[in-house]
Amino acid sequence: MKKAKLKISSDILLKYESVIEAIVELFHPFVEAAVHDLKSGKIVKIYNNLSRRKEGDPSPLQELKIKTDEFPDFFPAYYKDNWDGRRLKCTSITMRDDDKSPLGLICFNFDTTAFRGIQEQLEAFLSVRQKNSKNPIETYGEDWQAQISNSIQEYLVDRKLSLVHLSREEKKKLVRHLYHKGIFNFKSAPTVIAQKLNISRATIYNYLE
Repeated sequence: MKKAKLKISSDILLKYESVIEAIVELFHPFVEAAVHDLKSGKIVKIYNNLSRRKEGDPSPLQELKIKTDEFPDFFPAYYKDNWDGRRLKCTSITMRDDDKSPLGLICFNFDTTAFRGIQEQLEAFLSVRQKNSKNPIETYGEDWQAQISNSIQEYLVDRKLSLVHLSREEKKKLVRHLYHKGIFNFKSAPTVIAQKLNISRATIYNYLE
């Protein structure tokens, strides 16, 4: 990036220039930085101009809705619309002199348009048309808790085993049998199985590894 000189004749302000350029370069092409001189009330430098403003334009300090001498070191992020309707996420950093009096603002304006498109696509992909939609197995199958109980009982009877006397290895085999049988299609199956076998949910998943 070509280095630009600030027009503010103050070393206190000039020392921020490399930081501004680095941030704009890092987030290019999505971020704009504008430096405002509070004394003149004008914009003195713009980096990666997204807002189509010019150096010398009035600073829209009324957006901040706070007196200059009450400026914090930085402002919480807020949103505003760009000239073309794009949504910008913004923050401002206060520059101060040796007496801690505000001299200027560095305003960063981040164009969120591309990211909002991604967000909307993800939300559309991850959403379902009906609220609280259920697994079709749970909707159309028999009572799922009864199915779990029956499957466990059938397994024990076929192998002449007792639920209360199952060893760790036998419990592992039973869990894997239920998994291959499709019982884990019921979203609460791990919790119910863990209770019946007197083990934790974590143990259930360890058995399936």
